[in-house]
Amino acid sequence: MTSKARNAFAVLGGRLGAAMFGLFLLLPLSVLAQPADPAAARARVDSIRGELTQIESALGNPNASDAELQRQRLRLQPLLDQIRALTEEQAPRFEQARARLEQLGPKPDAKAPPEAAEVAKERDAREKGFSEADESLKLARATQLQAEQLQTAISDLRRERFAKMLFAPGPSPLSPETWAATVTTLPSDLRASHLVLGDWLSVFSAALLSPRGVLVLLGFIGAIGLYIARARYLPRLSNRLAAHETDSEVRCLYGAIIRLFARSAPPALASWLIYAALNTAGLLPPRIQPVILAIVYGLALFAFVQALADALFAPGEPQRRLVSVMESTARTVVWMAGWLAIVMASGKVLEAWLQAIAAGLTLSIIVRSVLAALFALTLVVGLYRLRDNDEIEQEACLGPYVPVDGASLGPVRILSWVVGVAIILAVLLGYVVLATFLTEQVLWLGILAGLFVLLMQLIELGIGNLLTGEGRFALTLRTGVGLRAATLQKFAVVLTGVLKIVLIVVTIMLVLAPWGLESTDLLTSLRAAFFGFQVGGVTVSLSSIFVAAAMFALGLAATRSLQGWLNDKFLPTTKLDTGLRNSITTAAGYLGYAAAVALAVSTLGFSLERLTLVASALSVGIGFGLQSVVSNFVSGLILLWERPIRVGDQVLVGDAEGIVKRINVRSTEIETFDRSTVVVPNSNLVSGVVRNRVRSDRTGRVLISISVPRTFDPTEVRSLLADAGTEHGDVLKKPPPNVLFKKIAPTTLDFDLICVVGDVDQVGRVTSDLNYVIHKRLAELEKPAAAAELTVKGLEGIEESLGSIATAVAGERKAPARKGASKVKASRSRAANEVAADEAEEAAPTRNGSAPEAGKDEAAGKDDNKE
Repeated sequence: MTSKARNAFAVLGGRLGAAMFGLFLLLPLSVLAQPADPAAARARVDSIRGELTQIESALGNPNASDAELQRQRLRLQPLLDQIRALTEEQAPRFEQARARLEQLGPKPDAKAPPEAAEVAKERDAREKGFSEADESLKLARATQLQAEQLQTAISDLRRERFAKMLFAPGPSPLSPETWAATVTTLPSDLRASHLVLGDWLSVFSAALLSPRGVLVLLGFIGAIGLYIARARYLPRLSNRLAAHETDSEVRCLYGAIIRLFARSAPPALASWLIYAALNTAGLLPPRIQPVILAIVYGLALFAFVQALADALFAPGEPQRRLVSVMESTARTVVWMAGWLAIVMASGKVLEAWLQAIAAGLTLSIIVRSVLAALFALTLVVGLYRLRDNDEIEQEACLGPYVPVDGASLGPVRILSWVVGVAIILAVLLGYVVLATFLTEQVLWLGILAGLFVLLMQLIELGIGNLLTGEGRFALTLRTGVGLRAATLQKFAVVLTGVLKIVLIVVTIMLVLAPWGLESTDLLTSLRAAFFGFQVGGVTVSLSSIFVAAAMFALGLAATRSLQGWLNDKFLPTTKLDTGLRNSITTAAGYLGYAAAVALAVSTLGFSLERLTLVASALSVGIGFGLQSVVSNFVSGLILLWERPIRVGDQVLVGDAEGIVKRINVRSTEIETFDRSTVVVPNSNLVSGVVRNRVRSDRTGRVLISISVPRTFDPTEVRSLLADAGTEHGDVLKKPPPNVLFKKIAPTTLDFDLICVVGDVDQVGRVTSDLNYVIHKRLAELEKPAAAAELTVKGLEGIEESLGSIATAVAGERKAPARKGASKVKASRSRAANEVAADEAEEAAPTRNGSAPEAGKDEAAGKDDNKE
């Protein structure tokens, strides 16, 4: 270890030691900070109750503004945290005081002998401590309830005022009275504009010739320099990134992030430099300052929206596009995003200017109406162009319709159409505030959606590449820290899932923030859903039922997502078997479903005590009518816990044999070898007889039975079978293949070859391979068949006749030969041969080769005659 490494470890050890020492010091301080007795706790509760009374009186003012309500809410939150901490602190003290009092037993009756003086004194002291603890706990709980009710009241009041303001009708821009009032006040508004702008320009021009002008000039020069740098170096960066057309998705993602910062940061920084220079030089009077600030925000907004759309859709550069859409769609979306940002920024600047000149109400309404209508028209035109592009693409397709990339934008387009039409209707009907709010929400949701897609891909690709890739950080973790690649993969999967959940929650909070829902509201709702209680009866309404159904659907979706993440992402990185993975996923599903039901029921307002009463009332019906369902459910839990049958096991249940594919709540699915599915109730698997072929291990047994003729040598057959089993690569060497000589039949010898393979799934394939090899070697052992011979029986008389004829012929040869006599002998010999041949054909059996043999005899007779 080098000296630098030693120093680094020494510094690290020193810091850890200092941190531990600080913790040991803070622990006693935290203990001392808590109230030492119920009296101190009582004093703190009284102080909190006094502040809550002040907040409650402030809420009673009907003219309180939203800013005042927000201030009271910020004042209430720390008080609520303190009272909750006091309640949690006093609860164990109350239990301790009650336990100490119960140790003395009940107080003796009046007729019983009095207890000892020391015991009576101790009882009085303990009763006093118990009463004080009980009083402190009750006051703390009552104060906590009051604070929670005030928090709910503030939230409800703010939402009520927000809804009234949002849906309050006003003068319609189509009304003649509105235009008449605007025309009446327009000259005074123009004079005010000329006066304010003229005064500021005169002050500004005079300041340019003073030392303050140098500061302003430097601000403008810095802004121009930033724009020049953006225009000069950004194309080079774009060309450098565009050169990597075959790079991975990670490089495209990093390039999009770099483009986002490179295109949005210089304009925003340049605008801020100009604003800071003007403000520092004192050239921003109170009326002009909001206008300049609105211009700065508008330029920054336009630059950011344009850069974000370009980073995601990349028109003209499909190789770096992060959203899979067509080129025409990408160009239209980028165009629409830019123009919507321009309209929004222009509207904010005009609103700031109207406030600066104190313009009339009707003029503000008309300006807001025109800007909202222009925003809606821009949105509608962009959506219309998107629709035309899709139709062109479909018409250009010569074959059947094939869904193109970016089909997921369909719901977004439908929602955008609805919002655009709603904005136009709101403007025409006089709901200008609602129309302006909708325009802001469209742009806000678009920005959130773009950032969500970008950050989601950054989490999905960046975290995995950072921890499991081949970069320096991952290499340092593997080589320097000593973490294994599998451990880093698990950590990357878990970290990715956690960051995705955090991103989703933050996005939802940001989406709901403009509607008056804050993070504290969400936390309060979640706390009330799990730990809240009702005072008095339970009120159930359609809205609560709808909210409960929505919460239940969200719980189910979250549960399915968690199961999918466990099954597809996290559990494959572990070394757990398939059955245990299924048990974990199923158990997570049970917990998620139970949590979803609990969340929905809590949203309806039912407490756990009421649920207990309902469950006890339903137990009778469950006992009589749902016995089989409950039995199967409990059996399913037993299967998941004891795991006698696991997913992937080969089992035999009755007449069904196959592979276990899934263990559900009520039944188990078994896929047989003919690709059919058998659904078996879980109770049958628990109480019935089940044959599990792979319960202890997954080794399989191969059995091949053969019969050979008795002429074969048994020793050779045994060697043949043993060699066939040993030479196969999938047959285990331990235990070795075994050959059994089973039976000696009248005509055959019966043998069995027994082999063991590593997995039961290999039995069929190994059996087929061994059958091929054994058949080939048995064919080599068989002897070639002998040639066929013909044996004719019952020809003894014919042979004697032929012999006598031959003797007679030999005697006649000794006498003087005559020509006629020789002919007679020849005819007799030929006749005798024909008679013998006919009798031989009639007596010969119908076998192959009989005709050729007869032909040979006839040919032999002819040869004899010739002789």
